Amino acid sequence: MSEQSKILEEMHELVMNILKTGVASEAEGDRLDKLEELMLEQKCYQESASGKYPYLGEEIGALFFSNSNTEAIDKMYKYEITPEDFFGFAEYHYEDEPLVEMFTGPFIADVSKVYQSKLEASE
Repeated sequence: MSEQSKILEEMHELVMNILKTGVASEAEGDRLDKLEELMLEQKCYQESASGKYPYLGEEIGALFFSNSNTEAIDKMYKYEITPEDFFGFAEYHYEDEPLVEMFTGPFIADVSKVYQSKLEASE
């Protein structure tokens, strides 16, 4: 499991606990703040070189949303962003965007397969 996935998992657990209890302790609030800071250090949150998007993950997302899947996967490969990390970013970053509904299980599996093929071809 990647560092980003671990951060997202812990954030999810904290939020679910807060929702369950109906209140956030100061320690939970502080931990969520720290986890959000750590998220911003992850590869998907690197500044986009294109200038069109603030984050690299948003640039990759826009490529997928415009059906430029090969270009999106190439960019993921170039910046060493795994499918697990990108789709974790998308789930967190675009949580209220209807476009993320295109990231179905089969879609993610296909992207992962192509990404893995690129990794194996470069070895």
